Amino acid sequence: MKCSSTFASFLCILWLCGCGVSAPERLEFTSIGDTPRTFPTADGNATYSLDLANTSFILSDLTREQLQNPTGNSAELFGYVLHVELLWVPLAGKTAIDPEATNISIRLIVFSGHEVGIYGGGGFAWPKGEPGEEDYGVDIVGSNATLLAATNGFKDLLSPAQLTGRLRSKFNETQTKQIRRAASQIVTNALKRVQWVGPRASELQKQAASITSTSIDNAEFVLR
Repeated sequence: MKCSSTFASFLCILWLCGCGVSAPERLEFTSIGDTPRTFPTADGNATYSLDLANTSFILSDLTREQLQNPTGNSAELFGYVLHVELLWVPLAGKTAIDPEATNISIRLIVFSGHEVGIYGGGGFAWPKGEPGEEDYGVDIVGSNATLLAATNGFKDLLSPAQLTGRLRSKFNETQTKQIRRAASQIVTNALKRVQWVGPRASELQKQAASITSTSIDNAEFVLR
């Protein structure tokens, strides 16, 4: 399966317009089906970390403590963890945008009581700032996402969906990795199989030049 025609058409327009498309100011995860719904992701604490070949952004309305100690009543979580991986940096005016290429991978984990769902996909974004600075982010101008896995009682009200908007974060490698690992562990326990909010490093390197929905949907998620 290739990227949807909607996203491919968007990237064609982006290329024809000289990459002049801007992202909406508000960051939102929105269904693009017959019944449009919006999952607001603008409110939360955003941090990022730098890896060898990519940059990880984490946005969540749950605290690190809530995610690291899901015992007793606190196991009934309500909230989300959004993970955006910047795989390669486009150069304005120089980067040729292939209609099937993306430069970010997306994972949205939605916690609804004792149920959990993982949405995933890919998109295109422009970095804002310099990696390593205190403030850094991306403007997500288009994407595709769908439900990848969920517990039996989770109700999918969003697939297919897209994430667009401006994501700004603070440099905090420790917190970013702690939240990512804690969320991964909760999902692993809920689904009773090993899960991870982002693809493994080897897959990121293979996908860095050109990523399609197929490669993301078929990726294996593992704990590092």
